[in-house]
Amino acid sequence: MADRDVDPTVVIERGGNGAALFLLGAAIGAGIALMLAPQTGEETRAAVRRTARKAKRRAREFADNGEEMVEEIVRTGKAAAEEMVETGRGAVRDLTRSGKSAARDARAALEQRLAKHRDESFDAEDHGV
Repeated sequence: MADRDVDPTVVIERGGNGAALFLLGAAIGAGIALMLAPQTGEETRAAVRRTARKAKRRAREFADNGEEMVEEIVRTGKAAAEEMVETGRGAVRDLTRSGKSAARDARAALEQRLAKHRDESFDAEDHGV
């Protein structure tokens, strides 16, 4: 029961392997392109610089998009958790009201039965029973 009093927590684990693998693949691809490209050294260096800039830009875009996705997931999860908490609170309020009403009804019924029993006991004493 005490476990339910803890606030919900979202845990996000980040692994940097995706970007590292992407950059490794880009480097391997650039190396293969260098070996197979029929270009001068200057042309090859310029091509490598362009490829490196593109890879850097794509990695940055990938990281930015991933961060935005994680933030959206956290926002959505938080909103859903808050909605569930509020729904639970409403249910507890409703159950509390119902329980109090049932207790009042049961008390009233018991008091009526006790009053009736007292009346019967007094009537029996008056009649010598």
